[in-house]
Amino acid sequence: MALALLVGPANAGKVASLLDRYVAARDRDPVLVVPNRGEVERIERDLLRREPALLGGWIGTFGDLFERIVRGRPARPALTGNQRRLLLARVAARGALGQLEESARSEGFADALGEAVAELEQALIEPGEAPGELAGLFRSYRDELDRLGVWDVDLRARHAAELVAGDLGAWDGAPVFVYGFEDLSGTQWRLLEALAGRAEVCVSLPYEPARPAFEALEGVANDLAALAGSRVEELQPQGWYEAPALAHLERVLFDDRELPPAPLEGAVRFLEAAGARASLELVGQEILGLLRDGIAGDDVAVVVPSLERVRAPLETAFGALGVPYAVEGPRRLSRTPFGRALLGLLRFVWLDGRRGDLFAYLRSPYSGLPRPRADFVEGRLRGRAISRRDRVEEEAVRLLGHRLPALDELRAARSPASGVRALAATMLQTAWGLERGVADEPIELDLRAEQAVRRVLEELDGWAELGGHAGPEELVGAVERADVPAGPPAPGRVVVLDLLRARTRRFGVVFLLGLEEGVLPRRGIESPFLSDERRRELQEALGPSRRLVRADSLARDRYLFYVAPLVLLGPNPGRFNVRR
Repeated sequence: MALALLVGPANAGKVASLLDRYVAARDRDPVLVVPNRGEVERIERDLLRREPALLGGWIGTFGDLFERIVRGRPARPALTGNQRRLLLARVAARGALGQLEESARSEGFADALGEAVAELEQALIEPGEAPGELAGLFRSYRDELDRLGVWDVDLRARHAAELVAGDLGAWDGAPVFVYGFEDLSGTQWRLLEALAGRAEVCVSLPYEPARPAFEALEGVANDLAALAGSRVEELQPQGWYEAPALAHLERVLFDDRELPPAPLEGAVRFLEAAGARASLELVGQEILGLLRDGIAGDDVAVVVPSLERVRAPLETAFGALGVPYAVEGPRRLSRTPFGRALLGLLRFVWLDGRRGDLFAYLRSPYSGLPRPRADFVEGRLRGRAISRRDRVEEEAVRLLGHRLPALDELRAARSPASGVRALAATMLQTAWGLERGVADEPIELDLRAEQAVRRVLEELDGWAELGGHAGPEELVGAVERADVPAGPPAPGRVVVLDLLRARTRRFGVVFLLGLEEGVLPRRGIESPFLSDERRRELQEALGPSRRLVRADSLARDRYLFYVAPLVLLGPNPGRFNVRR
């Protein structure tokens, strides 16, 4: 057995060839590893277009694959994200921090420490191998995991990789197919090496030697090629694009060679506007024209560097124009109407909130208070400059003529978690009732938001079972950080997605936004615990298989920019629209 590697530029047919091999191996129960959960359903539909029925096989992410290997074998349970953060905060509070003592008082210290620890674990580095003061914190964290009898997800993944490497019964010989990544962690690399020794493994990687667009992928391409030996298949451009400009763009982007330009012929256009909203309005008008011309909405993509930066202006611009769109990616709970109202009330009750926090809840449909009454009370309080919590509540009750039940019930709850659980359920019932038969988009968003709150509370309940404590402040922080997953893809809607998700997709028309200076390329942010220099030193000392050195952020954005305009469906010539 060995690893086979498929490489080539964008739209060379790498993934199609990989999927053909997957379908051909269906009688051996093959495994397909994809880059994210959203890709699972999409690739299932693609496979069913090739074969009317697939009775074998398995599709999931690397994380899903690690869990599949461990399932049914002796292993420690893994901490969830919120439980891990609480444990890291405990480690930071108890540790001998030295020069880091002042930094540890900041709210983001535990998050930064968690990112550094995760990178070390994914690189298979032990506490004794870590640099400086990070080694002591890492050791304390591991000791706490041992004391609780748990792992985190990275240690559980490492255990899975070591099982396959050392236990012949850990893998049944099923062939493995992998695509949609640009780098491998040390844990993923160890797993692929182990699998390649006992099963057929095929990896698809976008890469062409000596091209600037692929500089960020050069390291992993060379390592995989060394593992594959003679089983490297280099695919060439397939003449996918009917428009010469798009074929020319794929060949010469970031290349310094002097080549004659190809005629644009409308395939590549540049749109320019002043400001984010004006740009989105211009793009929205273009999209409406395409829809009137008969192009399906889900054949159109708006690709942006960051979804969070564009959500608010997108809702304003596309909403006013009536552009049907769907954002492909999670959003923070705090950025949903349900989350804003819930967090406003929690901050007011537990975190010495102000007038605005209370009225974020009272003015929402989740409070049951008519909006005009809430506006009247808030206006009176604002006019009298009342903002302190005790005075706000006292005067609001006096003006309304009754108490605020949500505040009383939250304070009377037997625990913060039980109070929030009951409050979230009551908010949904107040806004939407119990007998509504059809769930439209706003209801679905609120249901997903309430489910996200319940997941957070379940994690905190699990933390309490481990002997941990999470007070109101920790609970509010966990709710603020919670993500609400995107709903199922809506047919006929324009797809809005970021550069990372766009690289494995195909569309007829692509609008690429966010090319302003300072937005793309994005600034690389060094970890305060693991500078790039320290990463290089560690990897040189411990060996390249640890895979701790990251690709340069500029080179990575260059690759993502190369991919974004080339996710066009063939043979439809499409139009690639750039907004500067």
